[in-house]
Order: sequence, then C-alpha cells, then structure tokens
Amino acid sequence: MTNREKYRFDYFTLSNYQKLLEMAKANNFQFISFSDNFTSERKDIIWRHDVEFSPDIALDMAKLENELGVKTTYFFQIHSEFYNIFERYFSNILKEIQSLGHYIGMHFDSHYYNVQTVKELDKYIKIDKEYFENVFNIKLEVFSFHNTTPSILGYENFRYGGLINVYSSFYKRNYKYCADSTGYWRYELLDEVLCDPKMRHLHVLIHDAMWTKEVLSPRKRVYKSIQDNADRIKNQYDKILSSFGAKNIDDEFIL
Repeated sequence: MTNREKYRFDYFTLSNYQKLLEMAKANNFQFISFSDNFTSERKDIIWRHDVEFSPDIALDMAKLENELGVKTTYFFQIHSEFYNIFERYFSNILKEIQSLGHYIGMHFDSHYYNVQTVKELDKYIKIDKEYFENVFNIKLEVFSFHNTTPSILGYENFRYGGLINVYSSFYKRNYKYCADSTGYWRYELLDEVLCDPKMRHLHVLIHDAMWTKEVLSPRKRVYKSIQDNADRIKNQYDKILSSFGAKNIDDEFIL
C-alpha cells in the first residue's frame, strides 16, 4: 500500500471539504459555537479551525461554509512562526472571516511562554487575550491549545484566563473528537463519523493548509502554502517599490 492510499491523500481537497460540510448538514447536525448551551437532545457539531499555516486557505474555507449557511470557529495565533496576524494582509483576512459570520477564537501557544503551572497558564492567556481583543476590537470567548502534549492536555478546567478551554473535560466527556492534525485523520474518518446514526455530539478540528485544490501529500500541502505566501511577499515588494517610484534593480534589468 502506498502512502497516498494509506493516508488518503485524495481525501484532503477543498472540493471534498465542501462535500463533508454538505454531509454534516444532510445528516441533520446543527452547527453551534463553544459558548452555546449544551443540551443532550440536540444533534450538534462544533466545527473548529486552528489556523496554523495559511489564513488564505482558512478564508477559502470560510467562504465555502458561508455559502452553505454554516458558521464555524476560527482560532488565530498571535505567536505563529508561519504568519503574522498583525500584518495588515492577514489582519484583513481575520476581519473578513468574522464578517462572514464565523466565530473568532485564540489559538494559544503555551510553549512560547514555557507554561508549567495553572497560575502561569491563567496569566499568559489573560495577557494574550487582552492584546488580541484590543487590537482587533473583538470579544473573545474561547481558546484552543497549540501543539498539544500529554501535559498540556492535562489542563482540563472549563476556563483559563477567562476563556473557554476547548480541551476541557466537559468537551472530552460530551463530544466525539475528530481531527485532521498533520494532514490525516488521527482517529476516525470524518465522513464515517458524520454518517453514524448513533452520533449526536461531534467536535471537529480542521487545519487550513492540510486542504488544497490538488491532491498532494501532507508535507507538500504545507510546503505549497509556505511557497504561496513567499510569492505573495515577493510580489508585494515589487509593488511597493513601484508605488514609490523607486528603482527595483536585478542582475540584468531594472523595474
């Protein structure tokens, strides 16, 4: 069996992503937010995005969801090593995703602060929360941990730093978890879970760059998102120099 077959490379396309959303709706899941009150009678799904590599792809997904009348939650990092949410380009993407009716959460990197205690966790979540809210004029309700480890997953209180913890014991106890972390389904295939008639409460985690228009391996999907952003920055450099009438000198020509 090839890696393409074993890890279902063909599954992770944006066209199939749309089919999964349609499947969830067809199976009568109600899309809710983390702050909605839980009720055992309702058949619901909390659909979440941890924006890791490409806010651009996250926006493509947000538009697809909006067309289908679906609201999901997008968790953005403020300490990302792959994008700067305070860069105007990405700030505008965050605002556009919010304008489409989606919820915004904070993707908290405990490793950035080397968090070791609950006291530290509360402290640094509050710091990041306040800064995030002030910059974007957003009232945050929820956070997700970035790059979870067994010790991080041990923080199971419902709230830390004033924000709902998506990995709290409450969600672990009441919701089936299905995640595409690192580009393949870590537990069960999402389409099979969505079609399970016994499934009532589902928590889905999606990562932006793990989904592309073409069929690629997980590594190549991430590399493509990095290259696409690099190309955007290079084009931006040329446009800035042109807009100021500055010389843009290369080996054999000047723009």
